[in-house]
Amino acid sequence: MRCWLPALVAALVSVAPAASVDEALAEARKDLDEALAELGKAREVIAAEKPELAREFAEVGLELREKRRLARIARMGQEDREAAMRELQRDLAVRERDAAYLAGLLKDHALKIQTVSGPGEPALALDPAMLAREADDPARALDERLAVVGASLDRLEQLFGGSAAPGQASSGSGEVVDGRFVAAGPQAWFRADDGSLSGAAVLEKGRQRPLVLDEVPAGLFEGETVMAGVDVTGGKARALREVGGGFDDLIRKGGLWVWPILLLAVLALVFGVIKLLRFSRFREPGEAWVNAILSALRAGERDKARSLAGEVAHPAGPVMADLIDRAANPAESVEETLYERLMGVQRQVGSMLPVIAVTAATAPLLGLLGTVSGMIRTFNLITVFGSGDPKPLAGGISEALVTTLFGLVVAIPALILHAFLARRSQGIVQTTEQLGLRFVNGLRDQ
Repeated sequence: MRCWLPALVAALVSVAPAASVDEALAEARKDLDEALAELGKAREVIAAEKPELAREFAEVGLELREKRRLARIARMGQEDREAAMRELQRDLAVRERDAAYLAGLLKDHALKIQTVSGPGEPALALDPAMLAREADDPARALDERLAVVGASLDRLEQLFGGSAAPGQASSGSGEVVDGRFVAAGPQAWFRADDGSLSGAAVLEKGRQRPLVLDEVPAGLFEGETVMAGVDVTGGKARALREVGGGFDDLIRKGGLWVWPILLLAVLALVFGVIKLLRFSRFREPGEAWVNAILSALRAGERDKARSLAGEVAHPAGPVMADLIDRAANPAESVEETLYERLMGVQRQVGSMLPVIAVTAATAPLLGLLGTVSGMIRTFNLITVFGSGDPKPLAGGISEALVTTLFGLVVAIPALILHAFLARRSQGIVQTTEQLGLRFVNGLRDQ
């Protein structure tokens, strides 16, 4: 085999035409360019077909998921399908209930604005038939009544910018006049057409027409820039000031049982002042005073001893003068005289104190009696008018509370005053007894 292969190669070389290397390279480049051009065309075709293929792929994916869902539902049992249906029905019922609740809130808001709007305030720009209509579909009703939100916002913008409307108002004397209201926010003002009445307008509970108070500058109604007072509490501060009243108003609210309590207060005050004035004049002597009297008696100067006893502004002075007159008697007799006089001193300094003690004990009881009377009156009014409106009940409740207030106000100071005066009187008696015993012991030493 090795001997014929070179001969075959030589024969082929001699038969084939000779070709240069450059021509072979040019031919290869030409083939390469044609291949690249075909590749670019193929890529363009692929890029043009790719979105359509992606869409078809997505559609196939959705179809596949739907078929899987249907297959899963098909594999579900009857009980599972019924449970899923009940869950959907419950969710639907909850959403319908929420929609009905929101629609009701919007309706209540609109009706409340229409019924409690203040004087001069603009009304809601709504169709009354829409609020009155009861829709069977909660979603439709909620969609219709969403207009209440927009109308409320428009009304607020008008209030902030100021609004005006004609109307009637009443003065403090009850006179009703025609005029024009001007409202800005929660505050409203009124001016009569004839100019006889102008001021801040307050719509109080129980009144059919606003009440005009507090004069305001006339330029407010002419569009001028003026300084006008604004009650930021909406009239509550004025109402509290009127309800608060003073001492006369408390007496009027307390009813009949306040007067006995006040009488006891006057008695306790008068007697307490008298006792305080009497006690303030007393000046307690000391043992030196008793020693001076004993020294005078030892010296036989009885008149000087009586003079020393009379110089003291204290109940012990008269007692000591009586003991000096009996100094010649035995000491036991003088001591009996001392205790006899002490009973008189105790009666003297303790006078009027029982009245103050009775006042301190009786005033709360009278207040409690007024409380019971007021509660009985309140329950009688509840029987007639019911408990819906608290105004008819205010009188009985005021009587029940005010009488208790007066009773405690009188009893507490009276109790303190009695304790102070009783302690002071006890101290006077003890001082008199101590000085008297010192005198008796001095007589025994003689």
